[in-house]
Amino acid sequence: MGRGRQRSKRGREGQRRRYAANSPILEIEIARLGGRGDGLAEAVLKAGYVEESRPVFVPFALPGETVRARPVSDRGEGVACELIELVTPSPERIDPACRHFMSCGGCAVQHLSAETYASWKRAQVVQHLGRVGLADVPVNELHPAAPATRRRADFVLRRIGQRLIAGFHERASNRIVEIEECPVLLPEIFALLAPLRALFDSVLKPGDGVDCVVNALDNGLDVLLRLPAHPGLGFRERLAEFAEAQDLARLSYHAGDDTLPDAVPLAERRRPEIRFGQVPVSPPAGAFLQATRDGEAAIQERVRAGIGDAKSVLDLYAGCGTLCLALDGPAERVAVEGDEGLLAAIRAGADAAGLGGRVRTERRDLSQRPFAGKELGPFDAVILDPPRAGAREQCAALSASDIRRIVYVSCNPATFARDARALVDGGYSLTGVTPIDQFLWTPHIELVGHFERAAP
Repeated sequence: MGRGRQRSKRGREGQRRRYAANSPILEIEIARLGGRGDGLAEAVLKAGYVEESRPVFVPFALPGETVRARPVSDRGEGVACELIELVTPSPERIDPACRHFMSCGGCAVQHLSAETYASWKRAQVVQHLGRVGLADVPVNELHPAAPATRRRADFVLRRIGQRLIAGFHERASNRIVEIEECPVLLPEIFALLAPLRALFDSVLKPGDGVDCVVNALDNGLDVLLRLPAHPGLGFRERLAEFAEAQDLARLSYHAGDDTLPDAVPLAERRRPEIRFGQVPVSPPAGAFLQATRDGEAAIQERVRAGIGDAKSVLDLYAGCGTLCLALDGPAERVAVEGDEGLLAAIRAGADAAGLGGRVRTERRDLSQRPFAGKELGPFDAVILDPPRAGAREQCAALSASDIRRIVYVSCNPATFARDARALVDGGYSLTGVTPIDQFLWTPHIELVGHFERAAP
């Protein structure tokens, strides 16, 4: 009987409420800045006949500000709101750098002063470590990001009625913002948007769309188009002419009706190349790269410092070799990744640099089959650079190992903290963490953590 009532209560609480467009507007004082960049406060809300105090999330509002906001819908334990009016601004509020701020979903905190912004990003790392009992871990100051340095973009082009819209998605929406400027992107990447718009203006039918992934490599732009279907001969010729006119290093595409995993090359005007240390690598089209060159260099420097004089290094989630190929010295390296195209790029780069005998690769899904037990025996140090979900299974295996040093590169402080707790419980010391900003004016943050196990 009691269990039945409990299920019913959970069912009611689990329903996501939406608030009417004419809901009473709240006047509230913002207490702090949340992890998504929203202002957080407590407010009394009425839903039906029930009044209750709940956390509210107000985008573009800063701590200490008084704002008027309208409830929109439930979000987790709180309520997402729409900012209606800024009543009392914070002294930390500054003019945003971009005219699209508050509509484009790319930047959430352009209105926050630089010093407070840096403190907020570092504080996110500190808070997540504190939640798992690691509040005493030294956290360095934030390594900053500069405007106009982002070297990767994912443009969206859609035919809406008779109009072609080209830009980025709106905040929390599938709608697209027509972009006329972008202060975070490398200028050469943003300059490609207008030619892309012109290229597809006469091609896309109403409702059709194209995603354009642009990577700035060391010798030019590498562009991957995600097309609704394979292009005909005439449009292939236009695409090749486009690559020539824009001096692209490479132009490739995926088609929506294609089951093949690899991109189809359309024009390779020169071998696309990026260097990791002294190693030239030609990554697959659309490959993941660190978002800025400076951020990448900062991560590589912290990885080298954490690895020290290790003679044998295991690089897990190696990507196209960003970290293991940039190591100094004669260390033997094994790069592990689930994508064969990325591993092929590592092998080719290592061979070109004369490292072929010291760099080996292995294809493996580490979430399903982590390195564990005797497999870890030959290695002095491990590099981890997992996706946002972290490396729960792999860290469980490492916590039972004798590996002396682990360097963990993360893009998610929450999953890093979870995995760090597992490693510390397994006998490691987390000696320090360095936050690194590569996504300027967004909530996203990278970090590098150093773990050491005392000698037996």
